[in-house]
Amino acid sequence: MRVDNYRERVMRPLAQRLGIPRLNFQILRRTMATQAQNMGSVKDIQAHLRHAKADTTANEYMQELPESVQEMVGSVYLRLATGGEQKRGLGDLQQNATKSTDQQALSC
Repeated sequence: MRVDNYRERVMRPLAQRLGIPRLNFQILRRTMATQAQNMGSVKDIQAHLRHAKADTTANEYMQELPESVQEMVGSVYLRLATGGEQKRGLGDLQQNATKSTDQQALSC
């Protein structure tokens, strides 16, 4: 599979649906590094990204992301993942999102 083919077939339409100007593998790597900063150490993220130096991971790939912003992004994601259901509590939304993800994994 050619990278440019995948980018045109999958990533460009996804970026359009999400309303973001562009999406590429580098953006996904940097997003993962930023999102994972509270889920493991810099060394863990460095190993995942296969960087030779932890400084590269910390200084070039990870952006500071306050906890309040992470919570807001998580809440928006859950609302989108559940079709905009607003009347349920956050715990119910997380449970449903987990079930949905589990069902998708089983169907693959």
